[in-house]
Amino acid sequence: MKKTDAIVRLIRQEIENKDILEVACGTAEFSLSAAQCAKQVTCIDIDSGRLSSLVEERENIRFQKMDAVEMDFACDAFDTVVLYNALCHIEDQYDTILAECRQVLKPEGHILLIATWKMDSSLMAEMFGDRLEWLEGNCIMKLGK
Repeated sequence: MKKTDAIVRLIRQEIENKDILEVACGTAEFSLSAAQCAKQVTCIDIDSGRLSSLVEERENIRFQKMDAVEMDFACDAFDTVVLYNALCHIEDQYDTILAECRQVLKPEGHILLIATWKMDSSLMAEMFGDRLEWLEGNCIMKLGK
């Protein structure tokens, strides 16, 4: 089982039959796994160079080249926003990106910061301390609007 499939299993209640946004998606590996149970997955990144070609084969995944500091989505557009192994990539702009994520998140939705890499989990531990949730060795932080 791929690591992202295992993560999807752990957070299934947050994404099943929902509209999901993955921020700083890179290859979109998480989006590909999430699309198995999500209603619609939108993934964004400032660079499309690493994006998996498999994204084009899935009807319920849409990629947009976009800077997360200035998202071009309507307010309250997504049920769940996910940053998967992205924190180290956006650390310098975290506050601005988090504000953007909250703007596009529906009122009852959640932002999930997920780390499976040591680099990201160490940073998350430093940022959130004992508020972090550890599931099967993966670091997850759930934030509200």
